[in-house]
Amino acid sequence: TSLSEGLKDSDPYVRKTAAVCVAKLYDISPDAVEEHGFLKTLRSLISDHNAMVVANAVAALAEIAESTSKDVFKITPDMLNKLLAAMNECTEWGQVSIL
Repeated sequence: TSLSEGLKDSDPYVRKTAAVCVAKLYDISPDAVEEHGFLKTLRSLISDHNAMVVANAVAALAEIAESTSKDVFKITPDMLNKLLAAMNECTEWGQVSIL
């Protein structure tokens, strides 16, 4: 799908925008998000080399977590290290999203 392609695009702007789209799609159709593996892909964006992509992935996962009882955003020690590294490169908005 186009959203899958967007999440894996070479342009970080496309990836960070696609991350937000996953959260919006989850509001409309949680089953579609899970069926297409978008949550897994969104979690993988936490390892992205671009800090704004990481921040948007965190913001999207946090938004999804607020609307479901499922544990969609479990932070592992490895993930925590990646989030802390991304904070050094983020804008203030990105830092707040990660925190």
